[in-house]
Order: sequence, then C-alpha cells, then structure tokens
Amino acid sequence: MSRTQDGSELLTGPGAGGLLRSAVGNSGGVLHSWQLDHVDHRPGRSTKALYRTMVSWPELDGPQAPAREELFGASAHIGEREKNLYVAEQTLVMTDGDINVRVWRYPHDPWLPMLPLVCYPDVVGRTLHDLGVALGPDPAVPIAIDVVSYRPGRRAVLRASQGDHAVFLKVMQPHRSEEIVERHQRLLAAGVPVPAVVAHHNGLVVLEELPGRPLARAVIDEGVDACRAEDLVALLDRLPASMYTLPLRPPWTDSVDFYAGIVSSSVPSLGPRLDALVRTIREGLGALEQRIDMGPHDVVHGDFYEAQVFVQDGKVVGLLDIDTVGPGRRSDDLACLLAHLSVLADYGNAGRIDRTMQERVEGAIHSWRTVFADRVDPTELALRSAGVVLSLATGPHRQQEASWEAATEAIVRVAEEWVSQARAAESERIAAASGPAAQIPSPVQPADPDSPSGVAPQPPAPAEQDGTQPQAQVQPESQSQSQSQSQSLAGSPPQPGGGSPSGALPQSASSTPPPAARLPHPVAAEAPEAPGAPAATPGDESPTQERRIDTIQPY
Repeated sequence: MSRTQDGSELLTGPGAGGLLRSAVGNSGGVLHSWQLDHVDHRPGRSTKALYRTMVSWPELDGPQAPAREELFGASAHIGEREKNLYVAEQTLVMTDGDINVRVWRYPHDPWLPMLPLVCYPDVVGRTLHDLGVALGPDPAVPIAIDVVSYRPGRRAVLRASQGDHAVFLKVMQPHRSEEIVERHQRLLAAGVPVPAVVAHHNGLVVLEELPGRPLARAVIDEGVDACRAEDLVALLDRLPASMYTLPLRPPWTDSVDFYAGIVSSSVPSLGPRLDALVRTIREGLGALEQRIDMGPHDVVHGDFYEAQVFVQDGKVVGLLDIDTVGPGRRSDDLACLLAHLSVLADYGNAGRIDRTMQERVEGAIHSWRTVFADRVDPTELALRSAGVVLSLATGPHRQQEASWEAATEAIVRVAEEWVSQARAAESERIAAASGPAAQIPSPVQPADPDSPSGVAPQPPAPAEQDGTQPQAQVQPESQSQSQSQSQSLAGSPPQPGGGSPSGALPQSASSTPPPAARLPHPVAAEAPEAPGAPAATPGDESPTQERRIDTIQPY
C-alpha cells in the first residue's frame, strides 16, 4: 500500500481500486468499476472515503447476473486508535505495517450498528414494529426509504414513509443517542419547535416529521418573503437558558486554520489567498475584543442555516439538528445562515441555479443581514460569515463534485467578499463615530450589491452592540483608539492567486439490497456539520460536512 501520513493519497488515488478489488473478492464478488464519491479528510490523522461501485456476486445472484451499483466505505488511520467501533467483525482490515485500512460494504458501517436495520425496505418495518412505531394505518402498504444524508462512520439520516405518513430515522454512534434524545425533550418543553422523539434504541432516534418545508427551498422560490428575519432571530432567542450549561460550542472562526489547511491540501494554488483570509479574520476578531465583550453569552444552535429551518406561509415552524446546541455567540448562528446563503447565491454564477433564483436569494441576504446587523456587531457578523464560508470550501472536494477545483475557488472568493464587507462595516462605524466633520474613507471599495454572493454594503450602525443577550457593557473608546483597532481590516484585500478557474464483508441479510446513493441536487442540499467536535478534531462532528443524497431506489 502507498505510504502517506493520513491515508488520503491511498484512498483517493488509483491504489483505492486494489483495496476495493481485494475486499470484494474476499467476499466472493467481482469488482467491475469504482468511483470516489465522498472523502472525509483529517490532515495528518485519518481519512474516510465512500465509493460508488459496480459489483457482481456470482455465488449470490448466479454467474450470468448483471453487475449492480453498490456503495463501499473505507477508513485509513495512522498513529491513533480507532474509537467507538461497534461491529468490526463485519469489515475487512488490511495493513502495510504503518497504515491500517478498514473496508465495509454499505450499510454495514462499523460505527453505526443500527444502519443495516433501517435502510432495507423489507427490514425497516420490523425494526419500527419492534420499537412500537406504527407508520400508516395499513401495514400491508410498502414502506419507502429515502436516504437524506450519510457520513461514513459518523451518522446517517433516512426518511421512512408509508402512504401519507413518515418519520425520520437518525442513525448515530450509540454512545451519543441518549444525549440527543434529552436535548430534544428539553427543547420541546421550552416551546422550541423541534421534532418530537417517537422512539430510540442503540444509536437510532426516530423523529416525527416537521410541518412546512425547508427554508432552503422556500428562499429559492420566494426570496425574502419565505420568512421574516426577526422571526429567525426570535427562534434562536427561544433556546432555553437552561442549556447554557452544556459544553461550549466553539465558533467556526476558531477553526479557520484547520479548514484552510484542508482546502490548501486539495488545491495548493489557493494557499496564499487562504493564508490572507485566515490572517485577516483572526486579526479582525482580535481587534474587536478591544472594544466589545466577545464572550459566549447566548445559547446557540451551533449549525444554523437554511436547511435546518422549516417555514410555512411565511412563518418559522420548525428547527432541525439540535445536536450542537449550547453556549456561544448569537453572531455565530446568524453568520452561519448568511454564509450558507451567500454560497447558495453564488451557485448562479456556475449555472447551478438560474438567475431568478439567484436574485431571490441575494435579496434575502441583503434584507436579513440588515436586521441581523441591528442585533449584533456588523463587523463581527461579516468576519464570522467569512469564517463559515471558508469551512464550506472543504465541501466540493469532500463530496467529489464535478469541477470541484473551480467550485472550491468560487467559495474562497465568496469568503474574500465577506472580508471586504467587514472592512467596509468597520470604516462606516468609524465614520459614524467621528461625525460628518471627520469622515474617514473606507479602506476598500464596498462590495457591489449585485455581487454574486449577494453581499451588499451595510449602512452605518446607529450604536455599538455586542450581539449578546443580555447586553454586555461596552467600554467607550477614543477616535484614535478606534482607528487603530480597524487597521487590521484596512489593509489590501487578498488578491487572487493561481487558483483554478474553473474478515470478509457480509452479504446482505435482506432479500432486497440497500439502494445506492444518488447524486444530490445542489440547492436541495441540507449542507456542512462545522466544529461541533472536541477542539482536538475541529469539524469532526460538523453536520454540514455530510454526504447529501436526494433519494434511493431498490435494485
């Protein structure tokens, strides 16, 4: 096997074919073709990958049976012990003495023991029955399974429906499920519109379906009319203070070096621009600490973006994925939403959404950002938006999108636009504080309101706010002190670099094989999990880094 520090070269290069061929052959199959579908890379530590394959099983299906599409997962690690492995006997391990590679056939993920019991249409009914969950009134009606997302080794979300009735099946590592169930119960008791828990067992949490539809779809169809920005803020303010005692939710911006490292390892030509982004974000936030309280005074969602919010008739009616709720800053949640929307709007430049859709999303960004900037510091909002966008730049390579190099460069450009907006906001703040007699010109040209990201110049903030509730005391500052603190944002914006323009594996226990994943539509994506994991592995639990899947079909 090829020797690399973390297995990324092995699992994403031609050598992966030999691994898959050995694994399939060891189980009596024949590998006809393979394609990398998803990669989860932790530089210097480990790599997980998902492959779409064409495989035939002569012993199972007969020698003349055609090849069928299946998913295989692989995990390579070096220098650290694999944690929370539950069904290792259903995998094949290969090693060259330095790197250990574990291969499994979907859905037999060794970290997710309940996944095989919910992804087969003819098995999930028995699983739900054993848990006391009844879907439709007629048990004879077939149950349909749709895979919403799957991140190898971490989690999967599936939708099980029978007629007009449906539940969502959230599969995770078993040691996490009790905590997630408790959070749902506490939030429901506080009046937060999260899905009710129907049943749970051994890492499987069954959730009711929320009313309405995702804001991700509504904002494309309706733009700013999808819901009011004030209602989005009010939804976050309903998170109960009792959850402030949960573990601290690290800001996305705490991990900008980590994300920049992942992006630069996949697109080295972006290195200088990424270095400039990281430096400007860190220095800008450092300057903010001199004039406002940057402490984590709020209870935050932790991964608040358009796919997590459900709306109906212009009102907010639901909130998903509360795994990362805990103490933090309101600006982080609001910036997370703006960042995701700005990347969605930029899809219009690549033809992934049409111009009308793009204009609707841009209009929502401009309107909602104005409201958000009245609640939190505008400069902080823009800087934290840049940090979240930078985390999303890992997505195109991770999800093996077509033309992923160009897609990565486009997201880095959106992050640079947010940094420009931070400079503009800081200049406008200084100018407002100085009065009309001593206007200080903006150090950079304000971003074009018609820019691809939809990020428009922000009017001067009428007063300083720290973006928390309750409000922290802000110390007064002199004009010279204020000018000095803005210098880290007043330098030249990052210039474009040379970025691109553009044992044996088990046989199925079911008579019906699990369906293979289908490529997701870019705008229907639920989108990156960010740093919800321990500080030593930032981004490791990020829901926004999952593989998005539109639907699945049986063979």
